[in-house]
Amino acid sequence: MTELHAAPSSTEAGARQDPPLFPFPVDPHVGIPAQYAERRATCPFGKVRLPSGDEAVLLVTYRDSAAALADTRLSHDLTAPGSPRVTAGPSFFDDPESLLNKEGEEHLRIRRIVASAFTPRRIERWKPTIAAVAGELIDTMERTGPPADLVADYCFQLPVRIICKLLGVPERDLGLFRDWSNAFVSAARMEQQERGRLIREFSGYTARLLAAKRAEPGEDLIDDLIAARDGADRLTESELVYMVAGLIAAGNETTSNMLGRSVLTLLRDGGGLWQRLVDDPGLIPAAVDELLRYNPLGNGGALRLAVEDVELPSGTVHAGDAVLIATSSALRDELAYPDPDTVAFDREPPAQIVFGAGPHYCLGAHLAKAELRIGLGLLTERLPGLRLAADPHTLSYTEGEVLSSLVSLPVSW
Repeated sequence: MTELHAAPSSTEAGARQDPPLFPFPVDPHVGIPAQYAERRATCPFGKVRLPSGDEAVLLVTYRDSAAALADTRLSHDLTAPGSPRVTAGPSFFDDPESLLNKEGEEHLRIRRIVASAFTPRRIERWKPTIAAVAGELIDTMERTGPPADLVADYCFQLPVRIICKLLGVPERDLGLFRDWSNAFVSAARMEQQERGRLIREFSGYTARLLAAKRAEPGEDLIDDLIAARDGADRLTESELVYMVAGLIAAGNETTSNMLGRSVLTLLRDGGGLWQRLVDDPGLIPAAVDELLRYNPLGNGGALRLAVEDVELPSGTVHAGDAVLIATSSALRDELAYPDPDTVAFDREPPAQIVFGAGPHYCLGAHLAKAELRIGLGLLTERLPGLRLAADPHTLSYTEGEVLSSLVSLPVSW
């Protein structure tokens, strides 16, 4: 790969100034903050102040981000008193039983229990179900007729129905999950008290769901997780509740957001990119990879805590430092991706870091890519004349401190 950024000449000089507030405002023309490009060029290893008030070293280049994501000395465990936080108030960073906060053998123990449900071979079996659900949703849209809100009618519905089918969650409960998921993964602005209330409701629902499944067992993923809880692998009850809630939240919030943003990217500026996929469906796998790179899930980043000194390409993180990995900036790094603010379906990118790296690589990556490929593929096949029914600059986002989702996407056809 081309040689990437040199380290700044003086990190200490920047540290004498008050760090800028993070997250930065989004530039609507490129979809991510304009400050990222400036910092990649002039300050790739500077500090920022998070919404919680904590400070963190912000990593904005591809090579720093890739190295940090794979380095186990940058810990996911942020549960000790005084640990840094992205956001003030309750969040998934608080619970020591969450898989996201586990390291080493404890992390591997929990991951092993659920990993078999998300292997490429298992996801192949789920592809007909994904296609069937996507087809049903499009049928409903066609019966109702345009215009439609693609987020509410399709992008949210598809992944949440699939993860609930996989887990064994009753479909009648699907309407409950959007607000709970937004609170759980800090994907929408809300008062701390409101976020805490929604997280408690979600946890209570999950506990009742587990009790019902114990009373009437089936053959779903929740039943497998309960067996692990009650068997030799011994998931604790708190781990079990958090695992199920986390799968529901991550299984709909992240994929639905990416699907909506991807369709928006394809349709804007006259819809030329959309037409390319209509004319050549074979481009869809490459298009999904590129849209995953181009569209950030939010303006935040992955927060880590250095448990010892870590030398990264742009500088040294010292033990006790908080590190924020801005993946959306790394994926627009001009030294890793030529012309990074352009969508190009024929890229040969470096190693993909959209889903993380190392031991914490996203369990649901194969499922998410299958849903995106099938979801986009059926839309282009069934609704080739799809077009935006609103000015893209007027669209609203949830503006969460970790994720930020499209609130709605008006379309016609």
